Parts: sequence; C-alpha cells; structure tokens
Amino acid sequence: MKIKILAFVVSLVISLSVTLSAQRVFMFGDSHVCGKKYPEQTSKVLKDTFPAIEFSFWGKNGICFHSVNKNPQYLDSLFSFSPDIAIIHLGTNGAYENNFSGKAFREEMESFISLFRERMPECKIVFITPFTNKKRRYRKKGNWFVNNNNRKAADEIVEFVKTHHDTFVIDNNEEAGNLFINSKTLIRPDNVHLTEKGYRLLGTQVGESIVAINDLWTTPEL
Repeated sequence: MKIKILAFVVSLVISLSVTLSAQRVFMFGDSHVCGKKYPEQTSKVLKDTFPAIEFSFWGKNGICFHSVNKNPQYLDSLFSFSPDIAIIHLGTNGAYENNFSGKAFREEMESFISLFRERMPECKIVFITPFTNKKRRYRKKGNWFVNNNNRKAADEIVEFVKTHHDTFVIDNNEEAGNLFINSKTLIRPDNVHLTEKGYRLLGTQVGESIVAINDLWTTPEL
C-alpha cells in the first residue's frame, strides 16, 4: 500500500511539473517587441528553464496603453493564443511626449486591465517598465537629454501592480536604460531603439527576471 501511495505522489508531482512547464506565455508590446529579437531572446531564456512552454508574441510600432484601449483588436492575437502568462511591454510611447501625465497614464492602465480581464480573468500579467532613453526637445532639433518621463511611467506601473491581483512587474528601468544610452553598441542613433546586441541583452535580463518570479511557476495548492 505504501508503495502504491508513493507511486501516486510521484506521478502527481510529475504531472503538475509537466503542466506548469508547459504553460503558454505571450509577449505583447510596442516597437521593441515588434522587432522580434527581444521576444525571441526572452523566449530562449525561458525555455532554457522551462523547455515545454509555448511562447508567442505580437508587437506594433507606436502603440501605448491609450491606443490599445482605443483599438482593442490589437489584443486579438494575445486572446487567441490564450496564454497562462502575458508579458506586457508598453509605456515607451506614452512617456515620450513632453506633456506626460502620471495620473492620465495610470487611468489608461486601469482601462487596459479592465479590457484585458473581461476576456482573460485568470491570466497572470507581467509588466515590463519602459527603460530610460533620450530625446530631443524638438524631435529632430536640439541636443539630446535623458527622458525622465520613463522613470515616472515606471513608478506608475510599480504602484499599479501593488493594487491588482496576479500582476507582476520587472523594473530594471534605470539600470538597463543607463547601460543602453551610454553604449554605442547597444542603442541605435535615435536613442530609443536598441541594436540587435542590445535587444539580446534586454531579452536575457527580462527572461531571467521572469524565471525568478516564483508565483508564476510554483505548483498550485491542491
């Protein structure tokens, strides 16, 4: 009898482990995701730890929380994939405008989460804060300066996650951003988008951080 019980427990543990490692993960975001190198590297890092996961992604140039709310069809690929975990990388475009408002940004996130939860109430969400970049005061004219709105947007995302169940945040905004903007080999001349090397590094950082979030991968209580 003891042998049968032990065999059952081992079988159950194996079954749960396979179920967890086979979770479906979807990355959604702006041009950083659209460029493919970043999500592809994130997927590679995740699969190094969880080889059985299914991973997909979708990105569109220029989008932000506000534009997704106005165009909910942007989420069709995500909803069709039906992920267990959604990685959301938005905020760069919303924080690039000179008239950035933390209050408005937070309200846009609230609308986004409502839209998302209507279709996927059980999906866990990992928000990636926009990393620090540089901009010109008048777009193509003037000297470059550090865009501190990215830090403000990151702070709003961090606070947002504290009040929403099953949401998480990876905030390496300053560490990654300062590394990128100070290296000609990691960031492109527009001081916003990364080189292939930069996106590989970002994907590694994000992937490793996601693997470390125990609540995404731990065995559910029976």
